[in-house]
Amino acid sequence: MSINSIENLSDELFYEIFDYLNGCEIYNAFSNLNYRFQRLINSSSLLLKLNYSHSKEIFMNNYQQVLHLNKDQIFSIHLWLSQNTNQIISSLNIDSSFIHLESLVFYSIEPDVLISILPKLTCLPRLFSLIIDPWSIQKDLGNIYRLIFNLPKLTYIKYTAMESNDVDITISLPIATNEQITSIEYLIIDHSCAIDELFAITSYTPHLRRLKFLSLTNRNVNIRNIKSMILPNLTHLSIHIYSKMSFNIFRKFISKLNSKIKVLSLTTILEDITYLDANRWENFILTKLPQLEKFYFKYSAYFAEDYETPVYFGQRDQFISSFWLQRRWILDIEFEFENIIYSIRPYQKRWYEYDTQNTMINSFDELSKSIRLSLDDLCPEQWTKTIYLNDYINHTLTLTQIYHLEIHEKIFCDKLIEILHLLPNIITLKIFSLSILQQGDLTDDEIEFLCILLPKNQIRKICFGNIEDKDELYMLLLICSRINHLQIQCINYMHAELLTELILTEIKGVSNSLLRFLCFSIPEAHDEMIEKLEIMIDRKNLRFDFIIKHVMDKIYLQWK
Repeated sequence: MSINSIENLSDELFYEIFDYLNGCEIYNAFSNLNYRFQRLINSSSLLLKLNYSHSKEIFMNNYQQVLHLNKDQIFSIHLWLSQNTNQIISSLNIDSSFIHLESLVFYSIEPDVLISILPKLTCLPRLFSLIIDPWSIQKDLGNIYRLIFNLPKLTYIKYTAMESNDVDITISLPIATNEQITSIEYLIIDHSCAIDELFAITSYTPHLRRLKFLSLTNRNVNIRNIKSMILPNLTHLSIHIYSKMSFNIFRKFISKLNSKIKVLSLTTILEDITYLDANRWENFILTKLPQLEKFYFKYSAYFAEDYETPVYFGQRDQFISSFWLQRRWILDIEFEFENIIYSIRPYQKRWYEYDTQNTMINSFDELSKSIRLSLDDLCPEQWTKTIYLNDYINHTLTLTQIYHLEIHEKIFCDKLIEILHLLPNIITLKIFSLSILQQGDLTDDEIEFLCILLPKNQIRKICFGNIEDKDELYMLLLICSRINHLQIQCINYMHAELLTELILTEIKGVSNSLLRFLCFSIPEAHDEMIEKLEIMIDRKNLRFDFIIKHVMDKIYLQWK
């Protein structure tokens, strides 16, 4: 049955559409339209999501009318309290008639306003989620946490507090009694929190399943004097360490949780180099976290003039032992401005694995050579006078060998040569853009070095992200006899056709070419492009025994 009028749509479809709209906008658009829409927006089947972030009078009027007439239909209220705060709060006359209100979000709320409204929320029969992001700094958050823990149905809480170098946030909170136990299962503490304060907070939340917190404070706490936490349901733990929590203190902290952690996420800028000791991690996880299934880890090594960056002096390549490979937890490295970011995360497919079979590597041998280096900044010397790219690379090579290289900005030929010289084990290379237009751009020394370097390197797969001109293929053609897999990002079909002709012409004239696989990424690729390519290949007499396929936005050519 064809539908030629919006009013012929079913009530169910309108409810589905309304689910994506702000409740005040629904009220403004449909409340006085006709009887049917008046019935729809007042039906108990429609739950309203109110998002107030405007100061316009018409929006404020709609907001107040919905609060007055449709209390029992409100599902969530998100308030950005930067203007009209008193008027908004006064109109938010909280009582038990908000029978479907499950979520409250307060952005930019003043602490005194928050303290006045939290006690009123205890009457809400279905308030499961609360997000708080205050406007100004509150030095002691203990009173606010006590009020939060009085909410009887709460299961999710996220509390963000403003930070200041001039004010140290504290949380004066006694250990909970049995009568103060809450139903909270998800807790995000997005502000500075000392370990003893965290233990006090979690004494109110023994049913926790997921916990995320920041360790920002520099206040010294003797962890030995803190009693163990009893969190038997805790399975997901996320910690951001920006304070004096060494690896040994971290180990002791985990030991006091008495939890069966399955997912651990740890980010630290504290330069305790022990965090990069793979053997210590292995022993710690096997003894203290035997149920761990997923591990996410970030460690930042900071570089600056007049600063001695800690260096790892242990045995190299320990992150490719059987312990790490069995779990498919892979080391990844990124150069980002003044930092080297060392990461460990579960392995995910990469660009060079997305061939026509769409398979992923599984063998230990292949996984052991999966360590990747990503470069976002190729010239740290522009920020400092004494630190160079090779300093970053040498720091990395004390920990591990590198097998995959990704360069996310335009790189000049001489810089690429320098990097490849320092990283002789690279087997795949992904480049955003290579700055070379024609043979004359290379010096005689660079050409001589290329002739020595390229036949000896291990690179077999290359991905070019941006080839704007056919002349930019010069460097590609120099190394084409060594690679077997080439992937290029094309701007359109004509770009792909031009490159196909150039590449096939080149390999047809080279008897020992190893290239066996071509992949062109083309926006809105379709099957007709394959037919056009085959016609061009026949017309140019470039045909040989190959398979050509279209998969999503890619066109593959493969031959033996």
